[in-house]
Parts: sequence; C-alpha cells; structure tokens
Amino acid sequence: MKQLLRLGVVALTLVLFASSCVSYRERRLREFASSPLVGMVYDRDQKPCAGALIAVDGQEGPRTDINGRFVIDALRRGEHLIRVSKPGYESLEVTLSFQDRTQVLYLRVTSLGQLLREAEEALDRRRFQEADDLLRRAEALNADDPVGMYLRAVSFLKRENLEQAIGLLEKIRAQGQKAPAILLSLADIYQYRLEDLSRAAFYLRQYLDSEDSPEVRARLTELESRLAP
Repeated sequence: MKQLLRLGVVALTLVLFASSCVSYRERRLREFASSPLVGMVYDRDQKPCAGALIAVDGQEGPRTDINGRFVIDALRRGEHLIRVSKPGYESLEVTLSFQDRTQVLYLRVTSLGQLLREAEEALDRRRFQEADDLLRRAEALNADDPVGMYLRAVSFLKRENLEQAIGLLEKIRAQGQKAPAILLSLADIYQYRLEDLSRAAFYLRQYLDSEDSPEVRARLTELESRLAP
C-alpha cells in the first residue's frame, strides 16, 4: 500500500510539473511586449506575391521576398492595421490582433489580370452585374489597360450600347493597339449591327494587313462585290 501511495504521489507530482511547464510556455507565448511577426502574401491563384510592400499602422515596413514571405520585427502586442500594396494589385487592409508569438499572418491580394480573367468569365455567362463590378475594380487599377477596355466594350456590345462600344474600341486603336480581335469586332459592329458595309470593309482590310485569314478574305471579297457600282 505504501509503495502504491508513493507511486501515486510521484505520478501526481509529474502531472503537476508537466502542467506547470505547459502553463509557463503558454504564458510566455502570450505575455510579451513585442515579438517578430511572420506573414505571407499570395494571390487568388495561391501563388506567392513577391515585392509587395507591407505597412504597419501607416508606417512603411518590409517587402515580401520571392516566396511572398515577410517578417515584421519587434511588433508590439495588440491591435494593428496592416496594409499590403503592389502596382497592378488591389491594395489590402486588415486589422490584426497580435496576441500570440506563434501567429502567422496570411494575406491574399488580387491582381489586375485576375480581375480581367474573372470579368471575361462573367461576361461569357452573361452575369453582367458581376462583370461590371470586376471591371470597375480593374479600371481603378489601370483605366487604360487595353484588355480591360476591350472587355468593357464587349460588355457594351452585349447590352446593345453600340456607340459606347465603338468609342472604346477606337480608343484602343488610338493607343497603337491593332489586335485582330479589335478590328474584327469593329467590322462586325458596322456590318451586322449598323449595316455600314463600307466601314466594315475598311476594318476587314486593316485586319488582313495584320493577320491573314481565308475566312476574313472571303468575307471582304463578298462585301466589296456588294459595294461595287
């Protein structure tokens, strides 16, 4: 009996000691004035975002490395406003409650290209309100991006706003962009929507100057025959 009692006392002592160690470690993790904070910035495709600037409470901090990681040295315990910014990406602001030394901050940002890709998908599915919201966000990053302007023109076309669509497509051309898709879109509008065959033929010729296509050449030949006196 005495042997069992001694073993019980030893076991209880070990449990209390282990519990004390755990409590001490927990207190050490949570009771601190300041500590480094490790974080990572990635995009909507789960890819690391390198070169993003981290600001803490309005003060410029570190930039992310090639793997999207960053370390904020000696961050005081408590509430902080964290801001992530990088050209071509939407800025992100989050409120952080830093209460544990083991915390890791994961932040996700959205690029211009990702917004445009999602806008194109929304237009294909005729989800116009969603496409408009995505395009507005993209335009806030770069209102003169030719892909964004083209998608906005497509949005106008799908809603029969021909004048606005033509204006945007012509603006893209004025920037020096002569992508075949833009020229073909203009030809389609003038031929099938406005029945201006002469103008449609003009854009088809422009298209063939940049890219040869038997189908477009046959279409131009047919238009020119209709235009001939």
